[in-house]
Amino acid sequence: MAEALPEYPDSDFSEDDLSPLDKSFNQAAAHVSKITGKLDNNKLLEFYGLFKQGTVGPCDTPKPSWYDGKGRKKWEAWHNIRDMPGDQAKEQYISLVQKYDPEWTIESPTSNFGTKDLWVAVSSLRYSPEPDLVHNELSLLDAARENCGDRVKQLLKKNPELHNERDEDGLTALHWASDRDSTEALKAALDGGCLVNAVDSSGQTALHYAATCGHIESIKILILAGASLIKDEDGKTPLDLAENNEIRKILEGLEVD
Repeated sequence: MAEALPEYPDSDFSEDDLSPLDKSFNQAAAHVSKITGKLDNNKLLEFYGLFKQGTVGPCDTPKPSWYDGKGRKKWEAWHNIRDMPGDQAKEQYISLVQKYDPEWTIESPTSNFGTKDLWVAVSSLRYSPEPDLVHNELSLLDAARENCGDRVKQLLKKNPELHNERDEDGLTALHWASDRDSTEALKAALDGGCLVNAVDSSGQTALHYAATCGHIESIKILILAGASLIKDEDGKTPLDLAENNEIRKILEGLEVD
């Protein structure tokens, strides 16, 4: 499932024309391209978003179709930091390389690095932040994304009205938990009063997301909670979007609403 980032145009500037930050960033990105096999997938998504923000700027591409699960995750990794200044993204990228590979150090450049050659591979759609960030800073939607069930439970118990909180695309905690297969957060959100058949701005439920991504455990949890085969704005039910035959068999017993 691994895939490389799209190629980027070669820089118009030589290494000598670059700022110290850009030189360090290029070294960091070149190093990441060599160690992708040693990085877990959540780290690769972090690098992807920061690389795009640092080299291209704020996300300026349309959101991929919900049928394109991997493309959507990469788009989100970039779009979610759209307000971050480019230099800050480069600095954070460098810091992450140093954090994930402490033996790596910035050296005086011995060759030119064009952004065309700086790439990372993305082979999973999951993302897991540091534990202290999860418990101390995450909102309900963030906690749902990161599978922090205790945090979801805590927030919904303290503020029951959050059960219908949504992002700019209409996604609830259930949508995010189902999309990431964050089963503990999913169960906590359901127990906390989140509506199992709530729809996003495209008319899709959490079951649409789980079926599209092939998350069988999340599908089973949603069905037990009363999820229905609701049609989205395109007339598609979760069954229509099922990734494989196993999921189709699970969903075939549900009635279409």
